Formats: sequence, C-alpha cells, structure tokens
Amino acid sequence: MFGPPEDVEGQCNARLEIADDYGDNIATMRCSLSPKHEGPHREEFDNNGPVIITWISDARNELH
Repeated sequence: MFGPPEDVEGQCNARLEIADDYGDNIATMRCSLSPKHEGPHREEFDNNGPVIITWISDARNELH
C-alpha cells in the first residue's frame, strides 16, 4: 500500500502517524469510530492477538 489510507464513509477517519507504513517514514492509524464521536480516536486489529490503539489528536490537522 502506498499513500494514505482511504477515508471510510460513516467513520471518523482521524489519523495517527507513528512510523513508516508506505515508504514515507510515517505509519498511519485510522480511527474507525463514527464521525463526531466523543473521547479518543480508536483503531482495533488482530496481530496474533487483539490490538487496540487510542489517541487524541488528528494528524490531518497538523502541518508536516
């Protein structure tokens, strides 16, 4: 996968960038909660067991 992930309709889609995921020295988490949700952003996946990542800010609103 190259470039940022696509937004998904009906989800918040906030981003968290923590390492390299598509060759640009950035790894992107994408919030899957509903738009305008309360509280922290969240992404869940399975990596030989459940992984839940939460964060506050949205990288889409930050300058690079």
